[in-house]
Amino acid sequence: MVVNPPSESLTPRWFSIRRARIFLLTTLSVLLGMSFYVLLGLWIAPSVQVLYEGSTNVVFAPTHFNDARQYVMICVQGYDVAYSTLPTLTRSRINWMPVYAVLQCAAHQIGHLSLIYTSWAISTLAIGLVLLAGIGTLRNLQVRLPLLSIWAVLFPLIGGAWLYLASVEATYLALGMVVMWLITLPLPRYAVGELARVVGGVALGCTFFLTKPNALAFLLPLTFAFVYQSWRYSQQIGYAGGFWTFAADVVIEHVRPLLAPLLSRIGTRFKVTVTLDPCPIVYAWAPLAVGAGVIVGLAYWLMFTSRLSGVPLYFLQQQTTVWGRAWPSGNVQQMVYYFAQAFYRLQPFGGIPPWRMNAAWNLAANVSALIPAASRRVPGLVRGMLPLVLIFLLYSGAVHGSDRYILSTALVAIGWACWLSPAISTKPVKARTRFIWGALRWLFVLSLFGITAALLLNQMLPIGEPNAWGVLDFS
Repeated sequence: MVVNPPSESLTPRWFSIRRARIFLLTTLSVLLGMSFYVLLGLWIAPSVQVLYEGSTNVVFAPTHFNDARQYVMICVQGYDVAYSTLPTLTRSRINWMPVYAVLQCAAHQIGHLSLIYTSWAISTLAIGLVLLAGIGTLRNLQVRLPLLSIWAVLFPLIGGAWLYLASVEATYLALGMVVMWLITLPLPRYAVGELARVVGGVALGCTFFLTKPNALAFLLPLTFAFVYQSWRYSQQIGYAGGFWTFAADVVIEHVRPLLAPLLSRIGTRFKVTVTLDPCPIVYAWAPLAVGAGVIVGLAYWLMFTSRLSGVPLYFLQQQTTVWGRAWPSGNVQQMVYYFAQAFYRLQPFGGIPPWRMNAAWNLAANVSALIPAASRRVPGLVRGMLPLVLIFLLYSGAVHGSDRYILSTALVAIGWACWLSPAISTKPVKARTRFIWGALRWLFVLSLFGITAALLLNQMLPIGEPNAWGVLDFS
């Protein structure tokens, strides 16, 4: 008679003390982050509420502040089309995307939650998803101390208060973080795993765009992620070349069928053997699937808004014609002039014209996304994607929302989380030295968060800023 050891007969194979500890610590970190989000949001709320003194249009300012108010109206009244001889020149509620409005309606109709509080509930749950998916992303990237570093997502560096004005930003950040988790997953063991990622990626990308059209800014980074992750996957099956060599080999692999007849004729004529040896290459299709989903979402919304309004490409015309832009799309000269206003004849603080203050504000927001890209402690995938996410925003000229657009981008949040984590060094580093440098990095991030949040709440929002000022004058 053979008796199995107790460890094999009584303990499930999927269970281990290490996994249980990771699960408990992850759950605790997520719950603490959600609690912190709620408490800090309540602390910021009075600073925003005072902006609506005497106004009967707002019940509870942080819940119905600016864009959040429109999502509530969509839930209650549905989408409207502006009645005018030129509807493309009149602002319509179609500019606001449907996913966040649907979430509020679901919380109100199914959960019987008052519309005054639905945005708080949705945003808090979204932050929980941000932290959970962010921890998974950092682990996929093999970043040290992911449970601590992921808290960087709660401290947006420019205009830190925006994330706490309960609105679509938290939901957009959550879906973006799920995208980052999906594209950083390790090489699947079976083909069915990659198929599941592709199908899920298309659905995720479509939902991502229908949450906020800023998802278009992910298209170039996702293309880079496809090449970079394919290179990493290929290294695991024996590919030995560098990144740029891999990019060249991918091209060669796809032109091989076209070159084969030519090489055969050359070999026959000169009596030599000319071949192109195949390379061990495997592709990461998930990033391209998410990008395809974003395009599908755009196509659907263009079709829906065109049929609803009777105007071809109505949504696109709304975005390019109605909403203010600091410079025409692709006009680099105007872009340079716009940002140069931040440095031209600056007056003492408090006397800076609002349009020049906005130039400095938006420039700082864009620069904040590039700082992690310059640090080698950030993984190469993230460093390569970060500069690409700004190209869409800068090219389009829609700079008036740079602070919200950039702080709610999961890619930027992951960049800062990687920057805050301790670097993996081959040299022996004392624990005390590592702690001091880590504390200084966190102090830098928290200082920027506090300064920019105070500037936004005390200086800019009371005078209706930030706004979409262009190049008004240069004298």
